[in-house]
Amino acid sequence: MISSLFGLGASIFGPKVFSFFNDQNIHVIHAMPGRIRLQCDRWKDKVVAQSLEKNLSDDALVKRVKATPVSGSLLLEFNVPHLTQEQFDKVLVQAVEAAVSAYPQMESQIMDKMRKTVQVVDGQIKKRTSALADLDSILVLLMLGKGISGFSKNPSFSSSLLFWAYNIITNRKEMDDDRYY
Repeated sequence: MISSLFGLGASIFGPKVFSFFNDQNIHVIHAMPGRIRLQCDRWKDKVVAQSLEKNLSDDALVKRVKATPVSGSLLLEFNVPHLTQEQFDKVLVQAVEAAVSAYPQMESQIMDKMRKTVQVVDGQIKKRTSALADLDSILVLLMLGKGISGFSKNPSFSSSLLFWAYNIITNRKEMDDDRYY
């Protein structure tokens, strides 16, 4: 019963959820005979721009393709002065498919922001402590303290904290050793 309800809910809400992620919101910026400029915020990536150019340049209708990752725009010059609705729809579908196929090769924006945040916090800690401490050393001290103090109450959790502290220390040492050779 529950699996049936879950399946029913997934069939109702699934397409709406996935359409949110695949929604390209492509805008026609400029059009004239034989030429069109499209723009999409999700095309503002070098990997996506390369995929768009590669995939659309193979189309017999397309004479020239130029994708600009800074603005997310795509300039298409065609071999014919006018496109039918079917031809235009085909070009749009190709553009969406090219962009979506490039997503697995892209860097996750959330992970990138988290890395940058950690770098900023690490830099601030080093600046405030005159390079006496950094984020890794503070985390190791916290894990060691919590691991040792909580060992009698929860040995498995404390062991994992001690294990991760050990790994951070030894991996940091290996990175430092590699830096000098």
